[in-house]
Amino acid sequence: MSKARLIALYLPQFHPIPENDEWWGPGFTEWTNTVKAKPLYIGHQQPNLPADLGFYDLRLPESREEQANLAREYGIEGFCYWHYWFGGGRRLLERPFREVVQSGKPDFPFCLAWANHTWSGVWHGCPDRILIEQTYPGVEDYTAHFYHMLDAFRDPRYLKVNGKNIFGVYKPKDLKEPELFMNTWRELAAKEGLGGFHFVAMVDYPWDPVPGGFDAFSSNPPVAMVTRQDVQPLNEELEKEILKWRFFSKEKPELPQVYSYQSFVENAFPEKTLRRDFHPCVVPNWDNTPRSGKNGFVLHGSTPQLYERHLEEAVDLVEDRPEDERVIFVQSWNEWAETNYLEPDLRWGNAYLEATLRAVTRETSDRIRVHFVNVRTAHHSPHSGYDRFLDYIPNRRLPKAVSFGAVSEEERERRYQQAKREVSWYNPSDLELESAVNEFAAGEHRHVCHYLYGENSLYHTERSKDPNKKVFVSFHQPPAAHQEFVRNREPLMNVDGVVVVGTNQIPFFSQFVDPAKIHFVPHGVDTDFFHPNPGLRREDRILFVGNWLRDFDTLVAVSKILAVKAPQLVLDVVTLERNRPHFEGCANVRFHAGIPEAELLAKYQEAMLLVVPMKDCTANNSVLEGMACGLPIVTTDIGGIRDYVDEDCTRLCSVGAAEEMAAAVLALVADANQRQRMGSKSREKSLAFDWSIVSKTLMDAYEKSFR
Repeated sequence: MSKARLIALYLPQFHPIPENDEWWGPGFTEWTNTVKAKPLYIGHQQPNLPADLGFYDLRLPESREEQANLAREYGIEGFCYWHYWFGGGRRLLERPFREVVQSGKPDFPFCLAWANHTWSGVWHGCPDRILIEQTYPGVEDYTAHFYHMLDAFRDPRYLKVNGKNIFGVYKPKDLKEPELFMNTWRELAAKEGLGGFHFVAMVDYPWDPVPGGFDAFSSNPPVAMVTRQDVQPLNEELEKEILKWRFFSKEKPELPQVYSYQSFVENAFPEKTLRRDFHPCVVPNWDNTPRSGKNGFVLHGSTPQLYERHLEEAVDLVEDRPEDERVIFVQSWNEWAETNYLEPDLRWGNAYLEATLRAVTRETSDRIRVHFVNVRTAHHSPHSGYDRFLDYIPNRRLPKAVSFGAVSEEERERRYQQAKREVSWYNPSDLELESAVNEFAAGEHRHVCHYLYGENSLYHTERSKDPNKKVFVSFHQPPAAHQEFVRNREPLMNVDGVVVVGTNQIPFFSQFVDPAKIHFVPHGVDTDFFHPNPGLRREDRILFVGNWLRDFDTLVAVSKILAVKAPQLVLDVVTLERNRPHFEGCANVRFHAGIPEAELLAKYQEAMLLVVPMKDCTANNSVLEGMACGLPIVTTDIGGIRDYVDEDCTRLCSVGAAEEMAAAVLALVADANQRQRMGSKSREKSLAFDWSIVSKTLMDAYEKSFR
């Protein structure tokens, strides 16, 4: 059973028309832009090309039928066709929809959205070139417009809300007389025996309802949503990455505006969207550089998992409404030149469609709603953090704590200082997060509030008295570090679940928490991003990555032994700039700090092995990443390291034993076959720690807490 009414916006641009032939050349359609697209930066996925449906022509009824069959199969209730009426009876791109109405096929529901905007060359670098102007001549034109579409409005396939035909307006603020337009159509609908209209304003950020008589509002494309909020673009990071790989030019690259798709998802539904008259609009992806090149806008890093989380949040917004009002727009079904589509492509196949069906049909009444707390922490790679759970477990932001705004600055400072005496890493923002957790009311559904970094906060968190609300906390540090940084254990008594990433943590927390509440959930690794590339492997490179709890004294001693016994070896050291003084005088060390993610991946893929001496550990990002890249590991046998490695893929050395570790490195350097065997085992073992697997383990822990 569908939990929402998904209506996918549909672009009729995929057939030639005389106007486009004149403006852009014979035979132009959106496929022209789609196939000419090029990647503009490292990691930019272009072009994106269709799979199952191919480069269709919408003049063919068979193409329209195939689209409808596919959409129906994957949970889409109907298409919302973009409709172009420029005033004075001037229309464009009307043929596909006209034939849908006249033929009665496909037998698939539809509605219309008026794309009431002037066509210019803005996306093609010609912003001053007006191709066709949108006009609003007045009542006579509104009447002509209505009667021109009357056959469609009477069609039994036309989508309705409470008996009224859905009609979207793309630029509601551009309507000269919105009330006059809508009242005219409502009167004509009554005259012709129609049930009326459900007018939807498709507004730009900040997504406020539009005055003038609209029945509901929805959101426009994501461009303004991220650019007008406190969301940081990725451009600076991408520019640095490009310049790192340019050997002859340091000229600043020209890039489109690039933001992370994840930042869009995390900010997609602000508080005002909780209104019943808001129809959520979800966006699978966005990249209009096929049309506009460097003048475009990109949401980078969309995945089916992130999109599914985005859609599930929209479903949550509407699930308590009457069934007829649970409308969600999907933008879009087939905007290929905006990289904004659900149709199958060569990269993902049907993955976005499958995510759509799961999100809209999953039984949600008993599904656990997850709210991650203190969710983003900087790591040496954006793909490295423990907070990658956000990409694999559908989650929602906690509402802001109303009570926190009522607390005086003096009282906030008192509470902060109180916690700071006990928790070394406590931040002022943690106090507000704790207030949000305490205040959150679960209602009839099951909810988990999960602190991903428990060493930071938890001090003021209260015990939940609501059986539908559980509080979880993850701890990452080994017991010795935890004793130093978190001195007050009393808050642990208020939690429903403690998640550890190393079994060596369990005895420590068992002193303060019922062992039944302690869950070992391994750290994960992105095995798609971190992967072997045998073509890059070099016979003179070994690698070290990391900072926290690393044994730099032993690493320096190892490098000096290697400099004598294997002077051909280069030790790439990737760490923080503050660690540079450790390696003064180490001629065989190449020091790297703040390198782009693509360069870090290349370092893993070039190396023969990874060497990581440690003072203590639970989980270890760099060990997991090295394993995923197919590297033998040489590391210290300490802490919880054996939760992640074994002798098949690792040489485990005694604490501080530089000679033992150097000997292990030299033995592997001299034996290519052994390196190959151990590297294969490393990759094989890493797959058990893929985020898609460990996220299910975490969900199992949540479920257990409610039993």
